[in-house]
Amino acid sequence: MAEIKWIKITTNMFDDEKIKLIDAMPERDTIFYIWMRLLVQAGKTNAGGYIFLSEDVPYTEEMLSTIFNRPLNSVRLALDTLKKFGMIQRSENDDLKITNWEKHQNVEGMDKVREQTRKRVAKHRAKKKELEEGKNENEEDKNEDNVTEKKDNVNVTLPNGIDIEGEVDIDNTTTPTTIENVPVDNVHNVDNSNYMEFFNNNFGHLITPFETEVLESYVKDGMEPAAIKLALQEAVEANVRDIRYVKKVLNRWLNNQLKTVKAVIADKKNFKYSRKQKLEKRYDNSSKKSTFNFKGRGYSSEQIKDIEKKLLGWEDG
Repeated sequence: MAEIKWIKITTNMFDDEKIKLIDAMPERDTIFYIWMRLLVQAGKTNAGGYIFLSEDVPYTEEMLSTIFNRPLNSVRLALDTLKKFGMIQRSENDDLKITNWEKHQNVEGMDKVREQTRKRVAKHRAKKKELEEGKNENEEDKNEDNVTEKKDNVNVTLPNGIDIEGEVDIDNTTTPTTIENVPVDNVHNVDNSNYMEFFNNNFGHLITPFETEVLESYVKDGMEPAAIKLALQEAVEANVRDIRYVKKVLNRWLNNQLKTVKAVIADKKNFKYSRKQKLEKRYDNSSKKSTFNFKGRGYSSEQIKDIEKKLLGWEDG
């Protein structure tokens, strides 16, 4: 995410009641300084008010103490005060976030930076795709007449109500371990706003420009919108309504070339089948009887007494 060079500070900033309360505190100068540094840091990150070192590394109090060049206790005091007043918050991934970030920034300016970055990325991807299509065109024409596939139409209805029509290889539906990743072309007809609407209705807040850009980037990478909605649903079911959790899910699918809902479902079935086999194998191994079945010798009470006497040296001379 490209950083911006400036943020907006209003001239009536010090008329705010929270600022006035902080101004009455002994450590007001330190708290004001760290508040301004957090605003600037959020501008550098340019992620909808989030402040983090990288996508998977949130800032700790010790790290902020080093970056802001202030004692650790002062940083902790400032953060606790700002949290108490609702000026900052910690996300479920422990990332810092400026509350009501739009109040402290130039939204149009930041959106412009994002749009410029998006256009550059889109232009690069379009050029790359054009080169790949030109390279693969001849190979597809050459193989088209030589390949015959058995296919059958399949309707899939997801728990979230998305109906999908497509084609699946019949030969690969008999055994769960051979399910293949088969793309469904006409799933791309699903409206992109569908997953955005799901986000707005289930994530506790309206989707931000940053979150919109993140999800749209996966569409540009070939992920179908219905699959993105499925990832959002997984986040809701896991009770982790955070864009970073959604990114981890989508990145895992993308890395495994699971770009369609059908591919994701097939992968989940494959995983469940493999897990079931492992559990059954473990159960079979644990149910096997031990081969060590030797019985101990049996002694009568009189024999036991004789043995005790011998051990204790009580035998009659």
